[in-house]
Amino acid sequence: MANKICDFCLEETKGLFKQPETIQGGYHICRKCRKIIEDYGLPVKYDLFQLLVTADPSMHEMMMGDYLENHKAEDTIAKYFPLPNILLHDGEHCINMRKASINVSRSLIPSSLAVTAIADIRRPQITNLSDAADPSDAVKADGMLYETDAAVYFLSEHFINCHRLTSLIKENQPTDAVHVLEHNRRYTYYTPHSDLFFMRETFYRMAAAAKENKKKNLIYLASENTMTLTSGIYNVPKNIRAGNYWVNPVNDSGLSIRDANGRYHEIRGGRLHIDEGSTLEVTGEYEFRFTRREPKEPDLKEEIE
Repeated sequence: MANKICDFCLEETKGLFKQPETIQGGYHICRKCRKIIEDYGLPVKYDLFQLLVTADPSMHEMMMGDYLENHKAEDTIAKYFPLPNILLHDGEHCINMRKASINVSRSLIPSSLAVTAIADIRRPQITNLSDAADPSDAVKADGMLYETDAAVYFLSEHFINCHRLTSLIKENQPTDAVHVLEHNRRYTYYTPHSDLFFMRETFYRMAAAAKENKKKNLIYLASENTMTLTSGIYNVPKNIRAGNYWVNPVNDSGLSIRDANGRYHEIRGGRLHIDEGSTLEVTGEYEFRFTRREPKEPDLKEEIE
């Protein structure tokens, strides 16, 4: 009997009692991939995010792009980013929603109850309690962590945190926390498999860009050495050439670069050197001007190994 191949990791399993099982749709899955998918809390079926969590991180953007090549952006957003069971502000779209906790100072927690809907959040309702500095005063606060296309929210029983999207520290490796760095204060939201959080964010940005019909015109050339990048994922040198650039934000909604060594950097602007093998993830719009001059240190917000 021929050995079956797992449709997720594409590996052949040998041995009578180690053969992949057949799941809905006639696909095959090995024990290793089943465990990975179950650990992420996803249903065991053949679908995009199940394929992403069992794939090498370096393949994620390509797989997302291939999916969007074969599916309508509107249908994709409706399928993977449905309306949450919480009211949002007008025009706001939910990208992520998951249970989380943060260790804050007990003495700073308000005694009053917080609002329970994002639509009701205004500046006076925002407390922004960061990680507790004194372990003896720290207490675990449970709540829900939301990411929309406008902001990141943490809603707990007695306080609400709200952050800019550009304050998220992006990671492409599995961890058990989502990190925020804002005004030199750290916020650590403990939640399993945060890499899935950022996979969903990246895929939403790509789908939203495709929906806005910018997919074929992501790069606007002003001259031979000047271009504007809109929302999307760019590979070097496939999409843009490697070298030294002066970066000027047009719409500073978010710009990050993953270098050839897999390290993430958040970019605000200024001079930047881009090596071959790097990947740019653009949320807003940024003007890139090619320069022959060697750059000084780029304006990095954070670097994560």
